[in-house]
Amino acid sequence: MNRLTNASLRPVGLCVVATWLTVLLRPDLVVSLQAQQPQELFLSILDPSGVPVTDLRQDEVTVLEDGMKRETLKLEPINWPVKLVVLVDNGAFASNALVQLRNGLRAFFEAIPEGIEMSLVTLNPQPRAGVRPTTERQKLIQGIDLVTPDSGGARFAEGLLEAVNRFDKDKSNSFPVIMVVGTDGAESSTFRERDVERLSKKITEHAVTVHVLMLSLGGDRTSATSGALQVQLGLALTEQTGGKYESIVAATRLQALLPEFGQRIAKSHLRQSHQYRITYQRPAGAGVPSQGISATTSREGLAGMLSLDGRVPEP
Repeated sequence: MNRLTNASLRPVGLCVVATWLTVLLRPDLVVSLQAQQPQELFLSILDPSGVPVTDLRQDEVTVLEDGMKRETLKLEPINWPVKLVVLVDNGAFASNALVQLRNGLRAFFEAIPEGIEMSLVTLNPQPRAGVRPTTERQKLIQGIDLVTPDSGGARFAEGLLEAVNRFDKDKSNSFPVIMVVGTDGAESSTFRERDVERLSKKITEHAVTVHVLMLSLGGDRTSATSGALQVQLGLALTEQTGGKYESIVAATRLQALLPEFGQRIAKSHLRQSHQYRITYQRPAGAGVPSQGISATTSREGLAGMLSLDGRVPEP
């Protein structure tokens, strides 16, 4: 579902804790807004114990642009699920690191809360579903044994595009997440500049969060230029979506870092799946706010985050 008809690319604003909660969406995160048009914002609020607030009322929330109050038309609680796709480079490196890779993936999936839709896709010699979308975590864990080494070049970029295309076909409300376990080895994707632009656009439209754990193969790479596309895309997309990019040089680190990524996604899921969508009215002649957009509530001791697309990446 496209949630960014009038909004920016970057997902989150500043989080502040105060007696009166004020959350600010910085001006650099607001690219274009239409005057005299209803505008949507997403508000994530936690109580002092870190539990999402679920009983906020419309009369308790005020939206301001450059300090000017706007009319709040609607405040809706949303409970959209995370949908997770895991892409795995199962190239020749896996021959010597299969145990670490499989153990890391098991720990990753064990960190994801029950009930989240997940799938597992290998990238060598082409994107191939090892486990199709399922909410049964045990099926994912069992499917890890199907991850086997392949000597062909990975299709990192094509795997990303296929995952995003699947989200494009899904008309239900969700927060899509892509987790990539990649390497800077040989890349077999045929990817042009227009494909990169299309990928970036679709990721923005569907508020996808991308995380990347990149293993550097060092002397095992086939050429000095191997991995350039994967690294560039990985860095660009994690920066664009507020995801995390981690580069490692030892496969033994997979077992330690993959569960950390799982925990990160689990924390984001807790906040993203319990938010409020605010619809407010912009007046005639209103331009892009130069000081940002803020939302306030009189509830005490809360922590909040405001966004244009609902993404709440963990810091």
